[in-house]
Amino acid sequence: MNSVDLNENKQEQFDLKSEIFKYLPFWYWFVIGVVIALVTATLYLRYQNNVYQSKAIIKLLDDTSSDFKMPTSGVNFFMRSKINIENEKEIIKSNRLLSKVVQELQLYNQFFVEGKIRVSEEYGEHLPNIHWIASDEKIENYRGTWQITYNNNGYVWDDDGVRRKYNQIYDIDGIAMQVVAPTQLNTAYKTITVSKIPLSNAVAQLKGNVNVGLLGEESELLEISITGSVIEKNNAILNTLNDVFDRDGREDKQRVFKKTIDFVNARFEFLFKELDTIELNKANYKREQKLSFLEGDAESLLITKTASFSEYEQAKTQSLLSDIIIVALKEVKDNELLPNNIGLEEMQVNELVKQYNEVVLEAQKVIANAGDNHPSVAKLIGIQKNLKDNIKYSLKAYQKILDTKIQSIEKIKAMQENQYAALPYQEKIIRSIERQQKIKETLYLLLLQKREEASINLAITNPSIKIVDDAIANTTPLSPKRSVTFLLAFVLGLLIPFALIFVYYLFDTKIHIKKTIEAGLDGIPVLSEIPFIEDKAKTVQKNDRSVLSEAFRILVANLNFVIPFDLKNTPVIFVSSTVKGEGKTFVASNLALTLASLGKKVVIVGTDLRNPQLHKALQTKREKLGLVNLLIDSKTSLVDCISHEMIHDIALDIIYSGDIPPNPTEILANGRFSIVLEELKQLYDYIIVDTAPTLLVADTTIITKYADAILYLIKANYTDKQILPYINNLKKQNKIDNTYIIFNNVGQNEGYGKGYAYSYQYNYGYGYGYGINAILPTRFYKIKQLIRKIIKK
Repeated sequence: MNSVDLNENKQEQFDLKSEIFKYLPFWYWFVIGVVIALVTATLYLRYQNNVYQSKAIIKLLDDTSSDFKMPTSGVNFFMRSKINIENEKEIIKSNRLLSKVVQELQLYNQFFVEGKIRVSEEYGEHLPNIHWIASDEKIENYRGTWQITYNNNGYVWDDDGVRRKYNQIYDIDGIAMQVVAPTQLNTAYKTITVSKIPLSNAVAQLKGNVNVGLLGEESELLEISITGSVIEKNNAILNTLNDVFDRDGREDKQRVFKKTIDFVNARFEFLFKELDTIELNKANYKREQKLSFLEGDAESLLITKTASFSEYEQAKTQSLLSDIIIVALKEVKDNELLPNNIGLEEMQVNELVKQYNEVVLEAQKVIANAGDNHPSVAKLIGIQKNLKDNIKYSLKAYQKILDTKIQSIEKIKAMQENQYAALPYQEKIIRSIERQQKIKETLYLLLLQKREEASINLAITNPSIKIVDDAIANTTPLSPKRSVTFLLAFVLGLLIPFALIFVYYLFDTKIHIKKTIEAGLDGIPVLSEIPFIEDKAKTVQKNDRSVLSEAFRILVANLNFVIPFDLKNTPVIFVSSTVKGEGKTFVASNLALTLASLGKKVVIVGTDLRNPQLHKALQTKREKLGLVNLLIDSKTSLVDCISHEMIHDIALDIIYSGDIPPNPTEILANGRFSIVLEELKQLYDYIIVDTAPTLLVADTTIITKYADAILYLIKANYTDKQILPYINNLKKQNKIDNTYIIFNNVGQNEGYGKGYAYSYQYNYGYGYGYGINAILPTRFYKIKQLIRKIIKK
């Protein structure tokens, strides 16, 4: 990782403590902001009217379950409400209903009382009631504002001086007006402001203040709320709105019931005519078809048909049996029996067959006893032949009778089949007529039932809503909320100063803390930090325990570690900076005094030939002879240019710059400066050189090659961050070698963590005598002076 990445990582680190100390010294701004915000909030609350909220809870009643129904209608105990809650919410807030509320309560008349602090709205029975008499359109669009002064005897309208009586009609601005006396009269005069606004404006105001919502997600209860400055007015509006909504629902249902009754009565007239026509058609058809009762006629025909079919089957059976016997007669031999009792109903034939069988049996006995040739056998065979002939003749005659009977039955069957086949068609026509008759009768009964239900519902119309809770007001104001207002004011009182300070820091490009230097410079360490000093005298003193003296003692100690160990001659220490005002002369002079106070022979040389400030920093008199004279005239003696000063009991030698030359760069570059330094090295332990700024002129960079160490000044809250790349370039170009940064004026801006100036450096081990300067922020000057006085006492 290179040095650039390391610097970027350092810049990205967030130091919470430093951020806090950036804003902490501006505590008085935060206090002032909070005080102003709280005072503003107090004035706002004082002049602002309180807004209260009232709520009412209602339940919408389902028409399908509340209307009267006949017992035949049935009841569904598991049916849920079919009310569309969203539709009802919009109906409650509709302009139509709200207009009725406004007109009933005359909300287009607004009354105000002007107090010492604010104007507040009034409502109640203690106020007069104003009726406007004109066309509805004119009343709805009329507007105006007046003052009324009234008591129990009358009123004065708009300061016209005319005393008017209550309940009398007067003309006001082209419209008739009547003032009704208040219910609660007062003998003292009271002045109020009356404002008449158009009906549409009053409805819009009311609509904006009314809110309707479900009491819960799964609830069927509606919560109606309203906000306003007068609790009594809020409650009256809610109760009236509920009453208007209920009446509107009742009127809707009553209109439906009345319309139902009218419709049913009109339909009855048509039903009477249609039923009469259907019954007449039924009678005519029965007469034409010779029908009395369709089911009875069909049953009688079915019985007759069944009997005919039975007779037909019986005749056919007898005919077949006759054929069987005839065949048997042909096949039977003498002395053989014929079949008997096979179901033939002709008794004569059965008797002949019986006689034949008896003769056969008798012949068989004779043959068995006497043989075939017995004379009786022949006689018996003759009898058998006669009987066979009789049986055949009888069967032939019987078959003719049966054939005649079968033909007759077949004719009857054909006629019955035709009659029976016509029955379904007749039944279809009869059923069609009866179905129409039944439909009309059912419709007649249904309409009769509905008319009775509608008549009963019209007489006992159920309410459309159930009032769960009447209007109840919350006596705690909905707005302005005092706690929220003060909290918001407190937060704004902190945020506004914070934002201003944040913007100030956002656009601030000055160097304030050591971390900025370390992150911006490559390979140039910070040797020491010099604190901000408020005292006018900014020079160290002998045996001094001040913060300034300790800071420069630390600088001297650190300096001993950075001067090359192999240096055998007197070290030459340059003190320089980028621009004017960064404190290089201040540091150079105090560094020289500190070294001198330690018993070292020190000379300070002023090389800022353009703007010499060394005499001002040390509060000495500027000598005429100085460095310029030594560089220009080789005959000038070094001893003559050295000024021996006693500053705060510290002996210090000074070579001032001398007269300001026209060409300081050429003078410093003429080579004489190195000779002067060599001579001074023979006389002194330390040579401190106060140089010119490097950015403005090239004077310093010409002579930096003679320096053993360069103390480069950066002043907190003064040096711009853009100077750091310039110092890096000087380092890369080898114009400044063995360079160390002196961070001057640390702690002047407490906002960057140095408000407790050097407490971490100077308070440890030195808490006596001067530690008070290290503990308190340097801006708290008055507090520090007070604490000093207390300590002295």
